Amino acid sequence: MIRNGRLYKISRIISLQYYIVEAVLFLSSWSALSVKGLQANVPLFEPRENNVSFYAGDTATLLCSVTGLQTRFVVWRRTSEPNPLTIGDFVYSPDDRITVRRVEDKNEWNLIIKDVQIADAGIYECAVSSREKYKRLVLLRVNGTSRRFNSKGSAYDKDQDSIKSQVIMSGQTFVSKGQTILLTCNATGEDFAPDGVDWFIHGHKFNHQTMPRVRIYDPVVDNNKRTLISTLEIRRSIMSDKGLYICRGPELKTSSLTVHILDEEKSSIDKRGYVSDSAIPCCSFKWSKQCSIIFFCLSATWFTHAWFVT
Repeated sequence: MIRNGRLYKISRIISLQYYIVEAVLFLSSWSALSVKGLQANVPLFEPRENNVSFYAGDTATLLCSVTGLQTRFVVWRRTSEPNPLTIGDFVYSPDDRITVRRVEDKNEWNLIIKDVQIADAGIYECAVSSREKYKRLVLLRVNGTSRRFNSKGSAYDKDQDSIKSQVIMSGQTFVSKGQTILLTCNATGEDFAPDGVDWFIHGHKFNHQTMPRVRIYDPVVDNNKRTLISTLEIRRSIMSDKGLYICRGPELKTSSLTVHILDEEKSSIDKRGYVSDSAIPCCSFKWSKQCSIIFFCLSATWFTHAWFVT
């Protein structure tokens, strides 16, 4: 009779242990899925040309593509002015030359400036309406010289022949940890567009095998302006990404930028509602095995106590 009672207790303990393990695995999977879902809600700028040139009188288009907006808005403004130009689909600026064009299939919110003038040249900011600073800068250049056409019908600048080869880099020099590093290299050839450019990171030439987190997009070539634009991207930046970035173009001419990574302290649930990995309890997906072992140990202790004491 006593033995049957002990067997009954053993079966109860084993059943309880099984349910505990199932609960641990369920919570672990739920935590992992929740974190991935919250991370997907973080706005992310897709690579677009951020150094554009137009002739006076043309219609200038400044590109900006954002994913993960959710209920947020895209806000365009000129960095030299405090007031926004557009907020979402609404045009805030009194200038009737300014509109915003949304391309839904590309997640684009593009700023349009009709009859662009030299006074419109400068740096424009595409930002997300959020407490956190999500923004992307676009440099607009306006050529005031007259546009002419050659014998082949191609447009060219009358001062174009005087342009020498040069390399100009642009991009944000201060990036918060976890955000995307996006750098652009604009290389101009003396007689024709360059065949390509070389990127150097911390003094080392870019190599995809040794730098798998770095992505170099296919260059955009404009043969009329003899320019080549190359874009470098590093998503989810880490502290070791800080340092000197160099772009080398024709005739070994170079341009460089120093990128600083800001390690901002985050609470377990920050202003964006994003739960950081460090804030997840021990029963997160990556700790599920350790938690299972702990529960097995506790269950074994309980089993031993029930067998020998009772």
